[in-house]
Amino acid sequence: MRIIILSIFTLFIFSACEKKIEDPLKSLQEKKIHTLNLNLYPSNLEMINSNNDPEFKEATKDIKKLHILQINLDEESKKVEYAEWKSNQDFTEWESIFTARIDNADIEIKAPEGREDILYASADTKDGLFVAFLEGKFDISQLPRLMKSDLNLGPIGDFLQDKEEKEEQREKMRKLREGMKDTTVVTSDSIED
Repeated sequence: MRIIILSIFTLFIFSACEKKIEDPLKSLQEKKIHTLNLNLYPSNLEMINSNNDPEFKEATKDIKKLHILQINLDEESKKVEYAEWKSNQDFTEWESIFTARIDNADIEIKAPEGREDILYASADTKDGLFVAFLEGKFDISQLPRLMKSDLNLGPIGDFLQDKEEKEEQREKMRKLREGMKDTTVVTSDSIED
């Protein structure tokens, strides 16, 4: 009798232990072809929902972690790096659960077969390619509505805006330095009063 009970107990333990799926974006992040790397947790999602949108709150309430990368494909070498990474991903036991074209963005969301707590998403938009890995649960039926809503990203939006402004400022300074290299500098040894 003990053997039967022990066997049943062991089966319950093994069935309760689901295969751990590692975040595939970590290996993509190591290639350093991204321009944005965000790791969002429940507290960050609450900050994003500064307008207290109940639909956003309901859709994101069970998210444990959301990892987002914006991939920079402005150079051929980066396109090759991304294609290589993508070809090395094994999504054979994943099923496509959402595909759409919303506001000129091609979106696809996949989940491992039989799992609702892991999602991989990609969105090819006019602003670039975004990939995401979600741990936890997300109400996908809310996705089209959330994409069209005007979310105030709060401090995260401020950070992203500051980053864009800094990049623009760096580009202006780089052009100014290049322009100065091309011009002859005239100096005067004496200053008249």
